[in-house]
Amino acid sequence: MTLSKESRAFLDLLMGKRVYKPPFWEPWFAMIEFFRRHYGDPEKIENKIRMAHDLGMAAVNLGFIDINASFRRDELTSVGSNRYAGGSLTSLKQLEERELPDWSLLIQRWKSDQKIIREAGLISWITLPWCFHAIATSMGHKNFFIKIYRDPEFIEKAFDWIEERNRQAIDTVIREVKPDFVLFDGDCADKHGLMINPKLFRSLVYERTKETVSHLKHLGIPYAFHTDGKLDDVIPILVELGFSMVHGCEKNANNLEHLVNRFGDEIVLSGNMDVVFLSTASPEEIRRETELMLRVGCLKGKFIAACNTSPQDYIPEENYLVMVETIKTFKRQ
Repeated sequence: MTLSKESRAFLDLLMGKRVYKPPFWEPWFAMIEFFRRHYGDPEKIENKIRMAHDLGMAAVNLGFIDINASFRRDELTSVGSNRYAGGSLTSLKQLEERELPDWSLLIQRWKSDQKIIREAGLISWITLPWCFHAIATSMGHKNFFIKIYRDPEFIEKAFDWIEERNRQAIDTVIREVKPDFVLFDGDCADKHGLMINPKLFRSLVYERTKETVSHLKHLGIPYAFHTDGKLDDVIPILVELGFSMVHGCEKNANNLEHLVNRFGDEIVLSGNMDVVFLSTASPEEIRRETELMLRVGCLKGKFIAACNTSPQDYIPEENYLVMVETIKTFKRQ
């Protein structure tokens, strides 16, 4: 089946072309009750495809590759959602004792799902963890930052362990499934910039990530990156490493027009719609804000519309759908 115009536009952007009607994509869609009301079981690929077609989303998520690396803890909030509550990783032995998962059944299921997605005229992606975010959340951020300065060798070996597993996942799972792109879950910045000194950050992540993405380059599969926070020090490194897209562009940490002007010729920007704003604004305010995001984002023809983080069920359904409809009907003036 021929790709939908949204999926074709998305792929064109990942391949370096310019598109002036931004496609729509949510990498972290978590409005689970919304999904169940309209489409049923959120685990069924057919239901994911129905939602993508209804909302005009360009891509369908195959899933996250579990490399058996997480030591993070979550706790239940008063409204019933999970919230990050620290991590229990303290030694390399804990990592070394973790067996590599058997991905054989996962590969079989995802190959089948990928075929169904493509027959529906859509594209797919798979999400991978990334060394900085995976180890920081597994340790708890305070312990992680202390360890960087007191025992940098531990951090380097832990980062190596994550990226070696990522390469195995690419060579085993991604090689077989052949998604249309890969997204690295890489939170590494806050509202002020990188979480650690930029020079130290580069020394820890650059060569390790370069080796990992070389496996994707060999397969001809483009790759994208997600992080919250201010992106000025993050994007230059991503560009050097060959990332096609960065998702987040967190509104409270970035001026979208600044990002477009500075980086809009080098990388696709995605995101920027604030989920808290979506949960409280009026439909007219949402319509205006969405149109502004689209007009600014597409100034250089390298933008994908999305929330800047995970939309969840605290967003009123009608508010979210106003944003969706505005994206669908947007015309560049």
